[in-house]
Amino acid sequence: MNWPLVTVYIPTYNRPEMLERAVDSVLSQGYDNLEILVVDDSSESIHQKKLEQLSCQKGFTLLTNRHQKGACGARNTAIMNAKGLFITGLDDDDEFLPNRIEQMLEAFDHEKYAAVSTTTFVQLGNNDRVLRNADRGVFHTEDQLHYNKIGNQVFTLTERLKSIGGFDENLPAFQDYDAWLRLSCDYGPILKIDLPSYITHTEHENRISSSSQKKERGLQLFRQKHAALMNKEHKKSLKLLEMQHSGKKIPLWELFSVISTKNWKPAVSLYLDQNVPSLAKHIRLLKLMMARAR
Repeated sequence: MNWPLVTVYIPTYNRPEMLERAVDSVLSQGYDNLEILVVDDSSESIHQKKLEQLSCQKGFTLLTNRHQKGACGARNTAIMNAKGLFITGLDDDDEFLPNRIEQMLEAFDHEKYAAVSTTTFVQLGNNDRVLRNADRGVFHTEDQLHYNKIGNQVFTLTERLKSIGGFDENLPAFQDYDAWLRLSCDYGPILKIDLPSYITHTEHENRISSSSQKKERGLQLFRQKHAALMNKEHKKSLKLLEMQHSGKKIPLWELFSVISTKNWKPAVSLYLDQNVPSLAKHIRLLKLMMARAR
């Protein structure tokens, strides 16, 4: 059978040790016809040498941004150089579980969906792992305007990511949310399958794209950019996102002022995290146990 080429892009900056785990997780896939594009976002010279060594050892293509452009600038470098018919992404501090590529390729009907994504695991400190599977199914543009129901990675046709211009480098945060929304506007709904095959590692500091101030500014710009698409309920949901990233404890009355049938899941999660953290932890543990039992 003629298996199509799939590009996996990985942005990195000064983290060759973490990158090696990410690359190994791609090489461990059951799917062999892969192009791995690692984009070094102008790392320090000592790390550049290690990246060059890893490229020779692991057999991936190493691209380098001569000037630092940020995580999304690095992703865009990879997207514009990708040769695969299909494409998906991986952050250098995260990893794929085996068979991820095969599962997404099998689930992706490019005539029905703009892209496909999966539920994910989040690795916390002390070996704790959380399953993020509250949202799964088919999500249209109207659904996605409430919050990012897709996640941080999708699997799609390479030409589609290229046609939307990749990620918006002018946004300091929510670039993935913005990209999936534009992808859906142009090509239709996105399918999210309940087969968690991606591990997001948060047990270390300094993820490649994280900052509360960046998120606040990014959300403001996101609202301005997509205001024409939003109705009153969408604006309530974005207000809830502001609350989530404010770092402040939200009074119940204020939470009720923005809750709706479209955003009740993150609203309930926020309330439990802030007011009954032990219950929130037990619910997540139960979800993880149920996923492992399947």
